[in-house]
Amino acid sequence: MSPEASRPRARSGGRRRWFNLHSWVGLKFSLLFFFVSLTGTLAVYAYELDWLFTPALRVQAPESGEGAERQPPGTLLAAALEEYPGWQPSFMYLNLPDYMAAELIAVNEDGERRRIYVNPYTAEVQGHANWYNAHRFLREAHRHLMLPLQWGLTIVTLLSFPLLLSMISAFPIFKRWWRGFFKPPKRREPPRRWWGNLHRWLGLWSLPFILVIGLTGVWYLVEKWGGGAPAAAAELRPLPEANALPRDADTLNRAIERALTPWPDYQLDSLWFPGENQPLILQGQEKALLVRPRANTLVIDPKTGESFGRVHGEQLNLHQRIAEAADPLHFGTFGGQLTRFLWFLFGLMLTTLAASGAWIYTLRLTSGRSHRPRRAGKPKGAPAVPRRTGVVPRSPWRTLWQGQLLPWPQMALILTCLILALVNIGS
Repeated sequence: MSPEASRPRARSGGRRRWFNLHSWVGLKFSLLFFFVSLTGTLAVYAYELDWLFTPALRVQAPESGEGAERQPPGTLLAAALEEYPGWQPSFMYLNLPDYMAAELIAVNEDGERRRIYVNPYTAEVQGHANWYNAHRFLREAHRHLMLPLQWGLTIVTLLSFPLLLSMISAFPIFKRWWRGFFKPPKRREPPRRWWGNLHRWLGLWSLPFILVIGLTGVWYLVEKWGGGAPAAAAELRPLPEANALPRDADTLNRAIERALTPWPDYQLDSLWFPGENQPLILQGQEKALLVRPRANTLVIDPKTGESFGRVHGEQLNLHQRIAEAADPLHFGTFGGQLTRFLWFLFGLMLTTLAASGAWIYTLRLTSGRSHRPRRAGKPKGAPAVPRRTGVVPRSPWRTLWQGQLLPWPQMALILTCLILALVNIGS
């Protein structure tokens, strides 16, 4: 939140120090933070972007009545395997929105990973597409800048500290900050004041979101460097030997139905296929709140439905629950379409905060200020030289660039990410 628009003329030493800290952390990393925030915001609707670019993903959801119910998961899987008999399935997503097909990730005869799309209402195979799509780009760019995970994720998650510090430093700057929630910027204001008021107003409304994103980002950093909780599903390893994955729908459906009969509240989200003569892994949601589908894992024989082990989300310890809650909170998936929309909206606000804070800094240095050329001393007895009243304006973009901390490395990271994305698209 920038104090540019409404800060008092005089500021106490303590508030001045908080203001300088807020300006510094908000400016120095704004280039990289803008990119990470933008890709994360777009990633909220990554599947919808793929829906636009991939015709095979689109489904016309039938109206209520006959044919409106989804086909059983075994029927969808069998249809895909019948259409592409030589392909080896890896995992299948079943719980996509009503206007999207079920998605099976499989490896074809050439060893390439592909996406197979099956209509969830008719079990018709609608085609296949590349593994690398908008969803993969936005996820990998936002998460680790397409770099090796250990280092890319570290760089991205370290941005959580200036984000949280920027939020904390805003409170001492603004007295009675809670009064600003319903004071949006006015239309007729000077640019510098308008941007400052907008920055402050968006920052106020984004406070809960900033706190959630900052804390989950810190958790991801802790998790990557050794502080993560042990995965609950790891207790089910090593996997026992099982029957080979059947290719007919009836057998698959009976096995899954038998396995889920004791768990009537279980909402199946995805199927995982570890390999030949390996059990079928079911993941989904049950009673536990704020957990990923993997927190409710069921390992079964794909032919008989015999259960080899199960993990319940509500049985996890505190450390594991924190780990499982990070993704739903960070991505905004815990409340369905409503929270996804709110996270997208908050993400746009956070991205605007990164840009507007840097722009306010630029306006402060370039509005009403100048660089005057140095004048040489006048020799004794020489005629008076008229005083120059013209000014040499500073370039706003140059000022913004020079205000960054290590601007070239920040730009190099962004360009490297985009180049690697292009390489993946072309491969």
